[in-house]
Amino acid sequence: MNVKNLKRILNILNPQPLIGGLEVGDADLKFLLIKGGDFISTSVKLPVGTIVDGKIKDKENFKAGLLKLHSQITLKNKKKIYAVLNISDVNIYAQTFNLPAAAGNNIEEAARLNLQMISPTDFSTVYADWQKIGEIDIDGGQLEILGAFTNRQIVDDYVECLKETNFVVAAVEFSSLAISRLVQESSGNPLLLLRLDAGGLSFSLIKNNNLYFNRFVSWPTTEGRSISLSVLRELIVRETQRVLNFAGKYFPQDQIKDILLIAPALEDKISQIITENFSVSSRRLTLESAKLDKNLLALTPDWFGVLGSALRGLTPRAKDIFISLASVGTEEEFRQHRVINFVKIWRNIILTSLSFILMTFIAVDIFLAKTAGSLNNQIANLTNQPAQETFNKIEEEAKNFNIKVDLALKAKSQVSDWAPFLEKIKNLTGEEIIIDRIFIQSKEAPILFNGRAASEKAIIDFKTVLEKEPEFKEINLSLTSIAPTADGKFQFSITFKYNDFVQKSDPKRK
Repeated sequence: MNVKNLKRILNILNPQPLIGGLEVGDADLKFLLIKGGDFISTSVKLPVGTIVDGKIKDKENFKAGLLKLHSQITLKNKKKIYAVLNISDVNIYAQTFNLPAAAGNNIEEAARLNLQMISPTDFSTVYADWQKIGEIDIDGGQLEILGAFTNRQIVDDYVECLKETNFVVAAVEFSSLAISRLVQESSGNPLLLLRLDAGGLSFSLIKNNNLYFNRFVSWPTTEGRSISLSVLRELIVRETQRVLNFAGKYFPQDQIKDILLIAPALEDKISQIITENFSVSSRRLTLESAKLDKNLLALTPDWFGVLGSALRGLTPRAKDIFISLASVGTEEEFRQHRVINFVKIWRNIILTSLSFILMTFIAVDIFLAKTAGSLNNQIANLTNQPAQETFNKIEEEAKNFNIKVDLALKAKSQVSDWAPFLEKIKNLTGEEIIIDRIFIQSKEAPILFNGRAASEKAIIDFKTVLEKEPEFKEINLSLTSIAPTADGKFQFSITFKYNDFVQKSDPKRK
């Protein structure tokens, strides 16, 4: 048994729950869950003042928003929803540091010691974690480590409200770390990511697809909830220059040539500001380079943060080595929920199996009892009937039996073999066409095919593929049957005759 098969068996015995991304912003909540090639996404607006600068100011409104979000995800009020919690960069302090390569054997202890040394405040008041982001060949080899800190009370308030509304936190991270997973650049040069949201500007320094530095700048309090273009320009120029100066010192041999933008509706204006003030190019961050499923490519930039956390949710918990700013109790609670789910799954399996076995025994017992009673009645009748009458009855039953056997053989000879047809139509539909229903009235009548496709062109291409196959005749696609569906696809109906099984099932045709 190879390792892949062993992992498949272990996943069946103890399946990992589906884990989505849950982003908490000052203005709204967003949830995204990736399931195979599809995804579930929903959001809820929060009343003004519920979350301010990444901190909960009104727990009741926040929990009401979570309950509404929960009801939009599932109709089961008590169902636990697992999520990677994504909080704002505003309360995050991130810093890189180096460790000797020799510390690899005891890297956890060395990293925790360095975190205590660089902590911006009393280490007992923060949640801190680290992850390896690279290696450099100096002084015998150095490991590059990213450390992150946030206030304990802020996270505890979030986790408490989520727990009360049937959300289970698998990990806690921040927006810049989540979005860095979407930046898949192969050049190896550092990039600057500038993100604009309701709380302010976030600058992230990314190299080799890893986050190295993050700086968040809140909007000036004098601007309220709207900001003038002149203030925005001044803020972008000043803070971008600071970050570029820092990057020049941190990466003296590398020059930042690209600035990626996440600024819905303002990319062109911000790009113009950068071009006029700095000798670097700017472009909007897109998802094509992240090698995502085509369904996810339709997400707008304001969903990039929660998408990054949802992608983390796909990683098996044992392999999740990213920063998590959560307490040990939060992680332990997640493991306990996994154990509870495991017990529930196998309890249901065992109860269902035992119930099936019990019902089978009851059915067999009833059948055997009826059979025994019937045989006893037949024996009693045979004992009371004269020998000739018994012989005649047996002979008549034998004739009836032979007639039934002949009819059964005749019916069997007339049964069409549908397996090749179904295999053929499955191969022709491919990935573009989804089969909803195939209706076959008889082997001579036209076959009705109902399906769905991502586009009208895919439907026309499917009709063309059928026409090229010699087995398919009288192909008829009614354009009026093509109609859009609620999930963005197009449903359609097409009829045709399939000559191959007709010929095989008709002994007179060759």
